Amino acid sequence: MQLSAGIKNFWISVISYLLVGFCLFLYLVASNGWKLTNLLSLPGFIGLIVVVAVAIFPLLWFLSHLKSQLIKVLPDDVQFNKVVPTDYPWLDLATLSEQTTTLESLGFIQLIDHDIPSALGFSRSLAHPQQYCFAEIGQLFQVTGGIITHHLCIFSILEQDWALAEINKAVSNVDAISYIWRHPKQIRRYHSNMKLDELFQSHLKFRQQILTDLNINLSTDTSWSFFQRIEEQAAIFRKQTMRRKNILLSMLETTLFEMNPKSEWLGDYPKEAAKRRKTCH
Repeated sequence: MQLSAGIKNFWISVISYLLVGFCLFLYLVASNGWKLTNLLSLPGFIGLIVVVAVAIFPLLWFLSHLKSQLIKVLPDDVQFNKVVPTDYPWLDLATLSEQTTTLESLGFIQLIDHDIPSALGFSRSLAHPQQYCFAEIGQLFQVTGGIITHHLCIFSILEQDWALAEINKAVSNVDAISYIWRHPKQIRRYHSNMKLDELFQSHLKFRQQILTDLNINLSTDTSWSFFQRIEEQAAIFRKQTMRRKNILLSMLETTLFEMNPKSEWLGDYPKEAAKRRKTCH
């Protein structure tokens, strides 16, 4: 898969700042009569430290600045604003209506239409009061107009911070950034070209398998206030993860994801399930 413009620009910037560091290194050596040994002979590795610091300082500054900017744009909490479809002239109303009708035929009820925080997009949230899960129909738009992507997600909240999400679209490089702050207990699977009734049944079947394997229960709260609390906790986790992670390694992970997108993230589930099976036997 082709790399996104953002990832390409990142690696171009990394190379550029490395070249700036190399130029500073050459200037430092030149100012010492092109005798690197004069610098390295300073006591206590001071010379080596100076040389290395000069060479990598531009790159370190760039990475630090980028990380601070990414953390800055991530919200500390999530504020959903109620909207109506007519607020979005680019909204694919036909797809929205079709998906809503199908979900309602499966037993889902509408909760609210809202914006997508930190992005230009529309989302319709629904809940299933009998099967205790949520559904979200979303569309993201370009600033200049037009749809970037459609998505529909069915997800359930389980005990002990576990969650399962099934998404009915092919994984793409748009999903790479969320891979950075993936949660070890939040399972995610992408399904391309799967009918909504099949997606729903697949979700229920896999959810039951997880509940059995981990010996945990299902959260039965399907209220809008509970949905908001879950999203707020997710926002906090994303920001904490970004603060904790090495930005260079994170961007490398993102690049590898874009080159070979992962349609399934099981987190710690296989390990925890195997551990419990071993304990039971």
